[in-house]
Amino acid sequence: MTIVIDIWTWQLVDSDPAVLSQEERTRAARFVFDRDRDSYIAGRSRLRHILGTYLNQAPIDLKFSYGTYGRPWVNGLQFNLSHTGDLACLAVLQTPHQLGLDIEAVRPIDLDVAQAHFAPREMNALLALPMDARVPAFYRCWTRKEAYLKARGTGLFTDLNSFVVTLGPQDEPRLTFCDSGDAAAWTLQDVRVAPGVAGALAVRSAGQDVRVVRRAAL
Repeated sequence: MTIVIDIWTWQLVDSDPAVLSQEERTRAARFVFDRDRDSYIAGRSRLRHILGTYLNQAPIDLKFSYGTYGRPWVNGLQFNLSHTGDLACLAVLQTPHQLGLDIEAVRPIDLDVAQAHFAPREMNALLALPMDARVPAFYRCWTRKEAYLKARGTGLFTDLNSFVVTLGPQDEPRLTFCDSGDAAAWTLQDVRVAPGVAGALAVRSAGQDVRVVRRAAL
């Protein structure tokens, strides 16, 4: 059996606030800056439209529940939404496998950031690379770690030293170690959504093949 993951990408420019729940409207109103509020509404409303097509429901009728660490979910789908700047990316899976996605705009970084967030083995691998290879490697590591954390649903409540991912330019995306002992059960893939944007997804595939399908934004 092949696990099929749909990837949707869109610009956070158009929104449909009429489909939001009262809870989402309240959350939107709490944003201090108009740009943040508008991006939230554009992301959330398009999310509702896309998920509604899978579930054959009107966007406004979708009912989200939330996990212990705040991750939203709906019955019948696994999904994960990530955004950077004005770009949003959504992964959707119609089978019950843990799924995570992260995208990040690539910009210069301070190695202190890596020191604070990477496991020692990851940091050693990063420092072993030539200087001009370190920024791309940093974002490969960062997005793969974020995708795995989001798939587990625990976010930064998980110790960042408790798992290790590959990051070298010739390395296959892979979880090489995790404290739960099931690293081999996970599949990592890089996701290219736009120039200057790094991305990765993680799925607990348990050895099944994973296929990514690009979908047009609605």
